[in-house]
Amino acid sequence: MTPDMDPFDTAEDAEAEILAGNEEEVHVDSHVSKCPTCGANLVYSPEKRKLECPFCGNAVDVDLTEYAEEIPFANILGGAADWGETRVFTCANCGARTIISDKEIAPVCPYCGTPGVIDESDITGLRPNAVLPFLIDKPTAAERFKAWVKRKFFAPGKYKKSARPEQIAGNYFPAFTFDSDTFTSYRGRLGKYYYVTVRRNGKTYRQQRVRYFDIGGTYSLFFNDVLVYANESRDEKHLAALLPFATDQAQKYNEDFIYGFGAAQYDKDGTVCWGEAQEKMRGAIRRAILSQYTYDVVASLDMNVSYGKVTYKYMLLPVYIGHSKYRDKLYNFFVNGQSGKVAGKTPVSPVKVTLVALLGAAVLAGLGVLIYFLTS
Repeated sequence: MTPDMDPFDTAEDAEAEILAGNEEEVHVDSHVSKCPTCGANLVYSPEKRKLECPFCGNAVDVDLTEYAEEIPFANILGGAADWGETRVFTCANCGARTIISDKEIAPVCPYCGTPGVIDESDITGLRPNAVLPFLIDKPTAAERFKAWVKRKFFAPGKYKKSARPEQIAGNYFPAFTFDSDTFTSYRGRLGKYYYVTVRRNGKTYRQQRVRYFDIGGTYSLFFNDVLVYANESRDEKHLAALLPFATDQAQKYNEDFIYGFGAAQYDKDGTVCWGEAQEKMRGAIRRAILSQYTYDVVASLDMNVSYGKVTYKYMLLPVYIGHSKYRDKLYNFFVNGQSGKVAGKTPVSPVKVTLVALLGAAVLAGLGVLIYFLTS
């Protein structure tokens, strides 16, 4: 905030803009935790596992003994899902009011920069009951990024030497995890290769054939914490690459862990995420059933899966988001806030790609020549 800016004048201006835009005004007061020594805003320190004052260094303990509990799936069906487009965020520090998305949990005041956490009672829709706190800090995440870049073979050499993370920030991503017993009845038809020798035009050939056999039976499998991201993101592939998270270590939702970080509510509700979780479970069941047999071909496999004792946790996952710049273009990256695992995009060297393509073509040509001489 600039020295001549009056936050309360700003609040009035914000209110006028809100009313002019015909937004429905919903007063949502966030709150911040203040340092008992100097009165500054406390933030959660992943390194110390405490709330820390960035000015005087005073630290306040955070309860790390309450683990999140599983909730019966029926509670998802009873959760509110009536989302509005926007609401009004009132900064607890300077009083300014701004329009925020109705899915934001931890907005930052654009006037004074104060990070706040929306009170649980003011969060519409299903509320998180679990949170995985950040275990690594920003400097550590930056170092993990630089080490990751150096291992990217196709990245330009200059980029690998000079890559620096820019505007890295910690955010909590919404996700659902599901536990479920499953019982599956199945029937299918598999095939195993065998070979016969045939003669054609005076020459002898080895011919591959398939011998099919039927399978059937039942299979029971328990699933623990099948995770589905609950946000619609164009970076879903990179976020999936950050898995796994230690979801069995999730703490009961506590706003102390959110101070100093961004957070958002879900885009995909629990029922949608449960549908995605079922697909993941079915894939795992299919692989488990097939692992019992020796086969080369799957002609068919029909499964009838029943799910029982389904529970869920709606949790917030710690992710650092940042970008690096190369030749005036930005490349986003993501860091798992617990394990330090990195995923994202880097520039690609055309020279390296061309060399690898030429090498691959040369290898294929050599194999072709070898096969020709061996079979002629």
